[in-house]
Amino acid sequence: MIITPKQPRDDKTVSRLSKLVPYMLRGKGEERCTWYVAGNLEGLDRREDAGLAVDVMELLQEGNTRAKGNKTYHLVISFHPEDRRLTPAELEHVVYRAIRAAGLEEHQYIAVRHSEQEHEHLHVAVNKIHPETLKIHHPYKAINAYQALASVLEEELGLHKVDRTRGPSHSHKARNFEAHQGLESFSRWARRNIGDATELDRITSWEALHEELKRFGVRLVRRGNGFAVVDATRAALACKASALGRRWSKQRLCERYGDFDPGPELAEVAREQVNAYVERPLGRVPEDGLWHEYQDALGAARTRRDEQREALSSKVDASRAAHRRHLKLRHHAIAAMPIPGRDKHKLYKMLSFERKAAERKLKARIKGWRTTSLDGHPGSWKEFLAARAARGDQRAIRRLRRQLRGLAIKSRENRLQALPSRSVPTSRGSIIHNLGGGVRLRESSGSIELLGDPGDDALQQMVRVARQKFGTKRVTLLGSVRAQERLAEMAAELGLEIANERQR
Repeated sequence: MIITPKQPRDDKTVSRLSKLVPYMLRGKGEERCTWYVAGNLEGLDRREDAGLAVDVMELLQEGNTRAKGNKTYHLVISFHPEDRRLTPAELEHVVYRAIRAAGLEEHQYIAVRHSEQEHEHLHVAVNKIHPETLKIHHPYKAINAYQALASVLEEELGLHKVDRTRGPSHSHKARNFEAHQGLESFSRWARRNIGDATELDRITSWEALHEELKRFGVRLVRRGNGFAVVDATRAALACKASALGRRWSKQRLCERYGDFDPGPELAEVAREQVNAYVERPLGRVPEDGLWHEYQDALGAARTRRDEQREALSSKVDASRAAHRRHLKLRHHAIAAMPIPGRDKHKLYKMLSFERKAAERKLKARIKGWRTTSLDGHPGSWKEFLAARAARGDQRAIRRLRRQLRGLAIKSRENRLQALPSRSVPTSRGSIIHNLGGGVRLRESSGSIELLGDPGDDALQQMVRVARQKFGTKRVTLLGSVRAQERLAEMAAELGLEIANERQR
């Protein structure tokens, strides 16, 4: 079990109960709530009263005019994929214990359960405004309390023990970069090559530490209230020093080496870099030539971009010169006219208006030229793989299968097969089919498991999925004797060969 408080990115919109609770109940339009409970909301504890309960909670939040920040506390309680299905009373007990650990047991809250993923989890929306005092309560250092509570609840309820040790601290920017580009971020590279490989015990001073960092082309600088690791040649590449490991925090480095001593200048570090950061795909890079082809496509796109920019610059200069030449000829023509000065003044004034209108048109035309997209750019590494896979490149298909196991099924024809509309991919590569009524099918690489009441409809759906996945291969049945007997009859009707049956 893992209990995690979620911090919204936008306190003014996402954290509003009127946005959060509908997301918890329906998500993107489909019903996803398989259990519902409301606390400290007398008379509004039914699922049908969720909208009215939200109105009551927001009305209470409006009663506190001093608090300007987020007034909603969002908590997520996740269970192990192999955990048994908890009863409603047990779920309500878990939610109450978690809220009490944060000091919010007297506050209003709404909790729901989601079962569409491989692991069931609970979402809890708590009103941080006390219903009687109207004071706001901010849970302080609740993470340690949640970890201790999760261990206690795992023992009490007989659940799987989950490893809750925190992994490397990567920023949202680094995680977004890796998710969208499919490349290793600067933060991950720095931790792997510098943080994990550098023995700080053998380094005795700030000067020696700066000399060590020179090899990687980075500098340790002050930033905000801490330290940051910055690339010497690309200022946009930076990460917190603590992202390299706990030993690299400002407090621990200063305890080890004393007051901070600034390192060498950028130019000196750039000259001595040996193992600088280079973009590369996440994970192991197979030698199939795709990455080199992507680099070649990027290089060709950059060359075309430079050529296009040079041609555009010449085109813009020529257009502006022609515009000035045209206006100059018009001005000379007016000056040569044998007419009174008053008439020439009117013509000059008209020419001035024409000049301004022509300049606006020219400016709009140049803007259109500059905003023209560059054809042939391969896009990000993930986009490049997707484009190659769509054309049938087996190398790209194999890479996508390894990276996005939950998004594809390996069929007998060795092609990417679309998922059923009611199935949901999970982070572990299995697929969850929601059958309604809390019944789910979990489809992994070599098995199909029924979670919930083994009714006839669920068993028929399970056999159909098995027939589509395994064909006529020999399969093994696991489960109760009654369920196996009924399942064997259905499997025989569809031509599935039963190898053996085991009770569990």
